[in-house]
Amino acid sequence: MAKRRVLTSLIVAALVVAFLAPIRATAADAPDVRAIARDGFVYGYPLVMMAITKRIASFGRANGQFVHMQTAPTPPFRIVVAPNGDTRYSSTWMDVSAEPQVLHVPDAGGRYFVAQVMDAWTDVIADPTPRLPNAAPADYAIVGPAWRGVLPTGVRMVRSSTNDVWVLARTRPRADDDPSAITSIQRQYTVVPLSRFGDGSYQGAPGIFGNPNVDTGPTPPSLVAGMNGAAFFTVLATALAQNPPRAADGPIVARLAQIGVAAGKPFDPSAAGSGNAALLDQGVLDGKAQLDRYDAPSVPHANGWRWTTNTGRFGTDYLYRAFIAQTLLAANLPEDAVYPETSVDASGAPLTGARRYALHFDAANLPPANAFWSLTLYSPDHYLVPNPIDRYTLRDSAVWRNADGSIDVTIQHDAPSGDTTNWLPAPAGPFVVTLRMYWPRPSGLDGSYRIPAVQPR
Repeated sequence: MAKRRVLTSLIVAALVVAFLAPIRATAADAPDVRAIARDGFVYGYPLVMMAITKRIASFGRANGQFVHMQTAPTPPFRIVVAPNGDTRYSSTWMDVSAEPQVLHVPDAGGRYFVAQVMDAWTDVIADPTPRLPNAAPADYAIVGPAWRGVLPTGVRMVRSSTNDVWVLARTRPRADDDPSAITSIQRQYTVVPLSRFGDGSYQGAPGIFGNPNVDTGPTPPSLVAGMNGAAFFTVLATALAQNPPRAADGPIVARLAQIGVAAGKPFDPSAAGSGNAALLDQGVLDGKAQLDRYDAPSVPHANGWRWTTNTGRFGTDYLYRAFIAQTLLAANLPEDAVYPETSVDASGAPLTGARRYALHFDAANLPPANAFWSLTLYSPDHYLVPNPIDRYTLRDSAVWRNADGSIDVTIQHDAPSGDTTNWLPAPAGPFVVTLRMYWPRPSGLDGSYRIPAVQPR
């Protein structure tokens, strides 16, 4: 009898194990929706940011049609973060899925320019500029990831990993330039389909000249920040259909598939299981928090200034790539420009318009730039702030130099007494200052240059 009871117990135990095993396996194999959503948010942030920016910045123009800025940006311009006031922008978006598009970069007549070409992940894939020999005038065929073919003689190939491509050209006016001089150069930026290249009868859409300093509504970062999980991953899935992931992205792409995010398929929030919408939302919030507290790699801090020297080439460093897309979208390659920034004075106290500051450059310690340098003041979220004299940038070509060649800059809210040539107006509250160095020399590129501290007065 005892043996029979033991045998019965063993059979029951075996049945229980057999019954529970599939349940345990299913639980073990179930995706961690919140963690995947967090990492997927960071991974997909640049692609979503570019999609939103394209929607706003293209103004509904045709494929490859340029929109040219005739003036420097002012506070209403909030299409991209940290806009520069040193150059005139020329911007176009192109779709190379059907065929390559040929970008013509004109001769800038000795002026500084950089015709930055970015894929949809914000990597810089070409940067015609005076730093590179024979960069212009020249024709560049932007080809998609799957294109195979032969280009006409003299046309240079630029391979994009995505079908969406953004060209953001910058042309720097000379101090004595008539406005029409820059307009003439901008007009020569063109994009034509490869099949029509060299066809004299082809008339593409002409460039649009206008004033971009108008209210375009919520900024791209704020629109992305306002998305919940379903909204974000719906945009990401759509963007992935046009811009397939790279081979190196295989691991994160496989994880995203577990929650229903796949290129070319409409996103279904319930794909990962019922009741997961809240987990998606929480994962996106986790990703936003991770991005907000991210401490980007930079050169050694000195005098409160910090900057990164590896923008434009991100590889699989998804968090850094997302950080730059959020705070410095369309950053150039470091060889073309670096962007040191400070939000504190020499004592480490936050910069604020409630105080007055001085920034002194010795003649032997001016910013090391082969092209030019400038100082721009921004709000903490990196947009221009209004001031009574409409001055947002101090340029190296326009500052007053002391008899010994040194430069003294005044940064404060109220106008200084006496000469105001070197006054950078500040808002009443907090702000940041960015030093741009275009075509930096080695000490500006490797971070060994020490920028003077902002001194409280």
